[in-house]
Amino acid sequence: MTAAQYPAVPVGAAHDILSESSDDEGSCADHEVLKEEEEREKLLAGRNGLFGSIGGKPGVKIGKKVRGARGKKKGVCDVVHMMGGKRLGMEEGGEFGLGADSDDEADSEEGEDVDLLREKEVIERKPRKPSVRRVLLYTVSLLTFLLLLISASLSLSHGRRSGAVPFGITKDTRLSNGTHDYKPTTLLISLDGFRADFLNRAMSPELTAMANSGLSSRWLTPAFPSVTFPNHWTIATGLHPESHGIVGNSFWDPDLEKEFFYTDPARSLQREWWGGEPLWATAERQGIKSAVHMWPGSEANDGWDISYLDHFNSTESLKRKTARILEWLDLPLQERPQFIAAYVPNVDAIGHKFGPNTTDLNTAIQEVDAMLTDLLGGLDARNLTDLINIIIVSDHGMASTSHERLIYIDEIIDMSLIEHTDGWPLYGLRPHANVNLTVLYETLLSETLANLERGKKHWDVYLRDKNMPARWHFSNNDRIAPLWVVPETGYAIVTRKEYDVDAPSRGKYEPAGLHGYDNLHPLMRAIFIAKGPAFRHLYTGGQRRVMGMGVEEEEGDVGVVLEEFGNWEVHRIVCESLGISEALGGTNATIKGLAAFKVVPDWPVTEEEEGKEIDASTSAQVGQPVIPTTTATAPTSANEGVVSIQTIPADPDPQPNSGTAQPPEPEQNETQNPSAETPGEGEEKPGEKNPEDMNPWEYAKWKADKLKIALEKWWEGVWVGDD
Repeated sequence: MTAAQYPAVPVGAAHDILSESSDDEGSCADHEVLKEEEEREKLLAGRNGLFGSIGGKPGVKIGKKVRGARGKKKGVCDVVHMMGGKRLGMEEGGEFGLGADSDDEADSEEGEDVDLLREKEVIERKPRKPSVRRVLLYTVSLLTFLLLLISASLSLSHGRRSGAVPFGITKDTRLSNGTHDYKPTTLLISLDGFRADFLNRAMSPELTAMANSGLSSRWLTPAFPSVTFPNHWTIATGLHPESHGIVGNSFWDPDLEKEFFYTDPARSLQREWWGGEPLWATAERQGIKSAVHMWPGSEANDGWDISYLDHFNSTESLKRKTARILEWLDLPLQERPQFIAAYVPNVDAIGHKFGPNTTDLNTAIQEVDAMLTDLLGGLDARNLTDLINIIIVSDHGMASTSHERLIYIDEIIDMSLIEHTDGWPLYGLRPHANVNLTVLYETLLSETLANLERGKKHWDVYLRDKNMPARWHFSNNDRIAPLWVVPETGYAIVTRKEYDVDAPSRGKYEPAGLHGYDNLHPLMRAIFIAKGPAFRHLYTGGQRRVMGMGVEEEEGDVGVVLEEFGNWEVHRIVCESLGISEALGGTNATIKGLAAFKVVPDWPVTEEEEGKEIDASTSAQVGQPVIPTTTATAPTSANEGVVSIQTIPADPDPQPNSGTAQPPEPEQNETQNPSAETPGEGEEKPGEKNPEDMNPWEYAKWKADKLKIALEKWWEGVWVGDD
């Protein structure tokens, strides 16, 4: 058939016919493609999980995002019919403005084919599974973060228990009692001669209450020699006597060629004697006003430029002392001292006169405690109880002595060979320049050995530069005599000229009480008690210390007992409480602030534990303390115990020297009220592991147990109530 046989058809009509005939087929094909894409999207969407995106390449888009997917879906064929049988958006002038000429249509179809091929290639590519390496990396990172978080939390809690200061104290920190502003203020009160075990006599309820609800140490170790002026200056400066230069109550300075004598202002108040920087000078240098009441050494150096200074007055009443301290606290803010130091000599004076085991001394203890009651009452009336830091210390203890315990040195050596003698009851000897020091030492040493064979060895002899015990820190100063005779506790070195008890005119022997002995001896132990905002983080939630008789459980702060430490640490403690730096030139303190002090896990200690320090196996009498008869090899620190070779009772003469009734000397095993041996709820029990030694997991469990106990107690109170 020729072309003429067929009817002519217009070109446009032919195009319409072809397009119409192919519309249904195209719509069905499009419908199939869309269905496949929808199914793929559902499949891909279902595979997305926690790690669904891990391992995917950035920038690769899997599948197409279909708009309106959540709406009601209509079939593709229905859409085609709605559009007049035309392919969606392909007809020129279509409803959606997507029409194009034939070239555009071809390009569009070709572009769609390319897109479909790309999608097919991407879809057929299986999604990558999460890399095991990456999963482990993410997991380890997460666990590490959690462990660090837990460790930090436990460290903060643990630091609080061990004494870490929870807040920053500066000298300009403002506190308020409701009506007036106060800057950090610390009262330092020294009770001269107040032995540590005097707290056990039930004569000082105020001090006992402070210890039970505040911070205290088992005892405070004095500096050597354990006499008043060296120790008060050590407390003030943080230096050992060999470092600050006040090496005794009396001594000779070979460079100055002068003698220091503590009770003579003409021989003691010159600046040249006093080394180191005392607390009041440290405070004033940093802009803190200080007030000092009768502290030994405060009157030297023209008063050290102290803002407020009271000179020594042996007749001043205790009530006047209390009133004076409160007067300073009542001053306006700009005039008010932030550091106040006060000296109370009463217990020491009575102890020397009558002895430590007399009713006279017990009365003195009661009077001093009553003074503290008045002082604390005054603070409470001013609403200052929680704003003022109070530190109570003593400089040394006290031991009984008698005329039967005198050692006459002039019966051993020729005293004409000696140019100067230093100290008492121990004796420092400075021989004349032409005297052989070694020969003199060997003479004294041979006598000690002979006494040892006779069982009557009651003193030792030391060369300053040869065998002086290192723990005494008593050799590195020319003011220390080159040769020393150190008696046992309770004995004294004298000459017949000084104390001839056989002379009819001598009369009654005095003193009845002495100190100045080995600073580690139990009878020389001093006290340390502290309360106030600078210390509360240490004792709140701590453990109770029960001393004396029948101290009942009370609500409120619970006291914490620290391991014993040397009084050369007190300077640093005071500075920390005021928020200031310590003395220029530093101190001999070895404990790095309050946070580093060790807490006694169980207090009171048992007799067995105390026996490690003092050998009481040969004690001659129950109730009598024992003293070492031979100075043992020196421990390296003040916290180490004394090792004894042989012991004797400290007070062989049971009769009081004052003629008044005398209670027995308490045992030095530090055993307190038996009721205190059973710890209360939440306290550590005997044999329980010390929290300081626990690892984080053990400590977390221990802390959880304590919390459980506290919650159970609280829950019981909710339902039962307080009776």
